[in-house]
Amino acid sequence: MTDNRFTSPDALARQLADDLAGKMRESIAARGRVCIAVSGGSTPVRFLEELSKRKLDWSKVRVTLVDERWVDESDAASNAALVKRHLLQNEASQTYFFSLKNKAPGPVDGFMECENGLHELMVRLDFAVLGMGNDGHTASWFPDSDALPKCLDEGNSAWCCPVIDEPTGLPRMTLTWGLLSNCRHLYLHFEGDEKNRVYAKACEEKERQNISAMPIRSVLYQSQVPLSIYRSEE
Repeated sequence: MTDNRFTSPDALARQLADDLAGKMRESIAARGRVCIAVSGGSTPVRFLEELSKRKLDWSKVRVTLVDERWVDESDAASNAALVKRHLLQNEASQTYFFSLKNKAPGPVDGFMECENGLHELMVRLDFAVLGMGNDGHTASWFPDSDALPKCLDEGNSAWCCPVIDEPTGLPRMTLTWGLLSNCRHLYLHFEGDEKNRVYAKACEEKERQNISAMPIRSVLYQSQVPLSIYRSEE
């Protein structure tokens, strides 16, 4: 694990975009395509905008989300709308985007279509940029969620999982550790004092096995996938 610290979110966004774009170019050169997953919310906006300006063969890039609220893209809570607004522009305007949200009435009903789409279109996920909530969740892996065991089960072959007990009451679809554990590289991106305090708590040695309380620990204390932390003080 590498820990990259920055004094400002802008500097972080630029460097993370540079580093990921470099790895994407390498993957395209080696395998002819690259599949990435990005996170929603307000934190990734600067990074997504920076990444959209990096020059690479975006026609060979496939993008999906780490997780998605089960809302239409017209809803302000839609991560798909955020990605289309901030990433699928500039150099990246022609990139293929796979949405975790489909036309089913809920994520349980939409699970199989989403699962099949991931297997068919994403092939293998090369890189994923995760976020972290103030409660220690990442993706839609929430503390003590009924869905958490399925999300984190290494023996679970599913690449996505419905989450219907999300704290704010919005059902979600999330990628699972079964998929993310086969990535070539994971990134964890967060900003500010409060998130740094959450991270410090997650890293407390005596609590490292308490995954259900802070699911981000499942990423921090794994050895299958290289992990790079990108965090800023502000």
